Amino acid sequence: MIKKKKIILDADPAIGVSFRDVDDALAILLAIASPDIEIEGITINFGNVPSKTGFEIGKKIIKLAGVDIPIFEGSDSRKKLGQRNPAVDHLIQSVKKYPGEISLIAVAPLTNIASAIMLDNTFAENLGELIIMGGATDFKFFSTFGELNFHLDGQAASIVMNAPCPKTLLTMDLCAQAVFTKQHLALLKNNDSVVSQFLASHIPPWLLLNRIVFRKGGFFPWDPIAVACAIDSGLVDKKLFTFEVQPQGIRSGRIFNLREYSELNALENKFPVNIPQKLDSERFMKMLLSNLLSL
Repeated sequence: MIKKKKIILDADPAIGVSFRDVDDALAILLAIASPDIEIEGITINFGNVPSKTGFEIGKKIIKLAGVDIPIFEGSDSRKKLGQRNPAVDHLIQSVKKYPGEISLIAVAPLTNIASAIMLDNTFAENLGELIIMGGATDFKFFSTFGELNFHLDGQAASIVMNAPCPKTLLTMDLCAQAVFTKQHLALLKNNDSVVSQFLASHIPPWLLLNRIVFRKGGFFPWDPIAVACAIDSGLVDKKLFTFEVQPQGIRSGRIFNLREYSELNALENKFPVNIPQKLDSERFMKMLLSNLLSL
């Protein structure tokens, strides 16, 4: 029997809120549906919506899927960096309980995770891996002013990116290689499950908005890609880099000094980060839809 991977998903779900992302909900539901992972908890951070709102939406998603998963409300602003809350406490306790076993998937601003690192000096080294959706290296506008998750708490992003644990960073550049289109939406509409109908009722406005803004025929499913990579790391390639994150200001969260990892970086005590360049988008979309339709 194959041992399931233990994950914690740190998210900022906003499905059902006008002009807010639906992809956190897709990420949570993909994690719930996957037979290959065991969810040790969902922690909520501010981001797309206030943390209290995200917490209530997260509980609704879990109930809709008919499962019992612990969920914890976390940081409600970047001003709470370094402070305890139920989400941060759960992160610290879980990693202590399962050293080297937790895959932490971060699809929100990194305040909760940076706080855990600040409060427990063994947290990072005891993490099995950290998979992050965030940052941009060459994506117009966001590579200059910072991708949303990084921008909302650049200080937290800087702390987390320098932490001594295995890290994979899935940037906007990579995630934009997959597009959720009206053809994918039709599959949900034609499925009778409560989950499919819930998604089918909330996705259309977001899909339309993104078709107008990005002109790519749909929306980029940013956050589910992070969960998918925890399930199957072969969906992306591997390329190690070092870089810095601007911690404050109008360009908070901007990635700069990006360099391929080398012996020189090692001498400078720079911790390498895997920043994949290629996504098997077709395989990813098949994984996402098949799991969502199974709920």
